[in-house]
Amino acid sequence: MDDTTALPLPLPLSSPPPRAPGLSVDSYEPKGISREEFQLLPRSQQKRIMKQEIWDGRADEFKEKQRQKNRDNRRRRKQRVREGEIAPRRKAEEQVRTGHRFVIDMDFDEKMNEREVKSMCSQVQRCYSANRQAAHCVDLHVTKLHGRCRQRFDSTLAQHTGWSREHIRMEDREYPELFPSESLVYLTADSPNVIEALDESKVYVIGGIVDKNRYPGLTLEKAERQGIGHGQLPIGRYVQMSTRRVMTVNQIFEMLLRFVEVPDWKAAFLDVIPARKLDNE
Repeated sequence: MDDTTALPLPLPLSSPPPRAPGLSVDSYEPKGISREEFQLLPRSQQKRIMKQEIWDGRADEFKEKQRQKNRDNRRRRKQRVREGEIAPRRKAEEQVRTGHRFVIDMDFDEKMNEREVKSMCSQVQRCYSANRQAAHCVDLHVTKLHGRCRQRFDSTLAQHTGWSREHIRMEDREYPELFPSESLVYLTADSPNVIEALDESKVYVIGGIVDKNRYPGLTLEKAERQGIGHGQLPIGRYVQMSTRRVMTVNQIFEMLLRFVEVPDWKAAFLDVIPARKLDNE
């Protein structure tokens, strides 16, 4: 076996270290091995060794820049809280736990491309964050987590294992296995039924899919096939949209959170829907 194949790969970086102008493997003087040994290696491996050694030499400098960036971000956040732009983070003991229950149905992995899968996982993160910061938190379940979404949460987003189960529960099972069918209500814009208020005896299901309207009627068909209730939020009754009425999963969840806190649909919609999507005429 070629000894060169046993050399370790560089550690993953959150951001690559800056490279000195004009530096190349042809002029680089390695620190861990002799110049002669370095020149015998494949060029791709020379580049890996060079980048790793540059990183090792500047790691402290880079980490200090990251720490300063984090300090600046915290300072900006505090300023935005003081100015009322965003709500302060809440401790668990400061929250009021309600009896409302919501589900994000992740049963659509195969209907999304890689970019959409990444977006969907990010939306789940935002839902968790919103529930952590809400004045009135709810029971949030993510069901049928499988396929590429499951892989992403187990790798890139592995920090989810430390998420508070008071604010989110990640489930492999589907929601009919967790709740009585008579309590389930699928939220879908295709339903003829309009949700007037949120009932704590019901479990409201949000379709976990990013599809850009490629699959009209998909969630309604699923609800009817399962024999469960369905309904749509009364968005059109309270606000006029200047674009298509397409909301992300986290926007729908945040609207529901707002309504739980203050049962006013118009206020809930206006708090969450981006101003650019509203028809102000």
